[in-house]
Amino acid sequence: MNIEPLFTGNDLQLIESLQYNPELKPSFDWMRDCLVWKDERPDGLTPAGYESLIDLWIARSFIHRGKSFSEHSLDPHYFEDVWKRALNQGFQWPGFSRLTLSDEEREFYKQEKLAASKNEF
Repeated sequence: MNIEPLFTGNDLQLIESLQYNPELKPSFDWMRDCLVWKDERPDGLTPAGYESLIDLWIARSFIHRGKSFSEHSLDPHYFEDVWKRALNQGFQWPGFSRLTLSDEEREFYKQEKLAASKNEF
C-alpha cells in the first residue's frame, strides 16, 4: 500500500475546510458512476488534488454499491489503496459521513445510472 498522504498543503486545508450539510441532495457523475454532494467539492484544488478527490468518490461508490474494491476491472487494488490512504491520513471530509445511502439516494442513483446507460453509444 502506498503510504503517501492523499492530500497535502493547501489541498488538505481546502478539503478540511468543507462543512458537512446533511440536507443536500446528490448529483450523479455518470463518467465515474458515483454520487457527489456539493459540500464535498472545494474550489481551488490543484489538478493532483482534484484527481485524488475523484478517486475518493469512485472508491466510495464501491461502498455505496456493496461491491468489493477488487471488482474493479482495470486495477483491483488501486481504489482500495486510495480509500485506506484517506482513512489512515485521518483528515476531515464530508464524504466520510455518507457511506450509507438513504432509500431516496439509492433510488436516485439507480434512476440516474439507468438514464446514463440509455445515452451510451
